[in-house]
Amino acid sequence: MQKSPVITVPIFYSLIAAQFILPIIAVLIDVLNPQPELALLDKTLIIEPQNLEFFIICAAFILVCIITFGLFLRKHWARKAYLYTFFPAFLLYFLPSMHWIYMSSFAAIFNDLAFVCSGILLTILATPILYEPLFKE
Repeated sequence: MQKSPVITVPIFYSLIAAQFILPIIAVLIDVLNPQPELALLDKTLIIEPQNLEFFIICAAFILVCIITFGLFLRKHWARKAYLYTFFPAFLLYFLPSMHWIYMSSFAAIFNDLAFVCSGILLTILATPILYEPLFKE
C-alpha cells in the first residue's frame, strides 16, 4: 500500500500564492474603503523612504520573486533560500519608512492570514517528511 503525501502539490502552490494574494486583498480593502482616521494618520506620520531603503526593498523584492519562481518549480535551492531568508525578510518591517503602517481591522485579518500561510509554508519546507514528497525529481 502506497502512502499519499501529507501535503499535495495544489495545497503547496496555494500556500505560495496565498502569501502574496492575501496582502493585496488587504491593501485593496483599505484603498477602496478609506477610513478618515487612517488617512489622517498616514498623512501625519508618513516617512518617505530614503535611497538606501528603496534599494533594500527592491533587492528583497527581486530575491523574493526568484525564490517564489523556484518554489513553483519545486527546486531544492529555492526551499533552502526560503528557509534562510524567511526571518531576515521580516526585518524589512523595521525600516524607518515602514514603521507607521495602519490598516483597518478587516484588512488586518487578510494580512495576518498571509503571515499564517507563510508560517505554514515555512513549517512544510523545514520538515523533511512534508517537503520530500513535493521535491522529488
